Amino acid sequence: MRNVNFRTVLIYLLTILVTAIFVFPLLWLFLTSFKTRVEILAIPPKFIFKPSLGYYSFVLHSPFMTGFKNSIIIAVASSVFSVILGTLTAYGLSRYPIRLSENLLFWMLSLRMLPVIAIIVPMYMIFRALGLLDTHIALILIYSIFNISFTVWLMKGMFDEVPRDLEESGMLDGYSPFEVFSKVSLPLVSAGIATTAVFCLIQTLNEFMLALILTNRVAVTAPVALSGFHAFFGIDWGNITAAATIFLSPVIIFTIFVRKYLIRGLSFGGMK
Repeated sequence: MRNVNFRTVLIYLLTILVTAIFVFPLLWLFLTSFKTRVEILAIPPKFIFKPSLGYYSFVLHSPFMTGFKNSIIIAVASSVFSVILGTLTAYGLSRYPIRLSENLLFWMLSLRMLPVIAIIVPMYMIFRALGLLDTHIALILIYSIFNISFTVWLMKGMFDEVPRDLEESGMLDGYSPFEVFSKVSLPLVSAGIATTAVFCLIQTLNEFMLALILTNRVAVTAPVALSGFHAFFGIDWGNITAAATIFLSPVIIFTIFVRKYLIRGLSFGGMK
């Protein structure tokens, strides 16, 4: 009994330690956004101070908010498109025998492995020829290419875990192949879909290099807009932390809403 109690306490302490390590940078970012410039640069750091909303007032009326809006539009559109197309592809690869399907899956994975710098020049030339430079469509398309390969790999593992007997029972009840997919298999992998959507959303929101090269003014995203908070006297940490806090808010809120699906999805299918 004593050993069990010691083990439980040790697990709780390790959990608290790991949580603190991951939460501290976010807490530091959040607190810094309410400090004055003198308090931000103070040594030793100040943890007790009078909060100020001055940086938020500046950021909310700055061009960063246009980048923030563009990021949300591009990330949501790319994630929805990638999840729908990737889920359908993964189901097909999981349920129907396709020649050289393993090679096809590896090719999709290799797209994810490609360094951005290797494709940026041909992508720039293609989008320039199509007249899509500095547009939302260009970024949605190129982010979807990366996210679809990720979605297919993740969702195929999850569909593989769904017992085929359930689908055969559905067919005996008179379901068509699409009804078997939508009414039997799809609800069973809903946790995986939520997990995939969160990862696609985060990856798209964080991307910087492609957005920097392919946009100029109209479709500039939040990470590129963040890099504009430079003053002649140095980096403007107050405005950067306020903008970063605003930028992180949608992801944190969305993750809280789907947290129960995330826990199930991370312990199911291809993420195991």
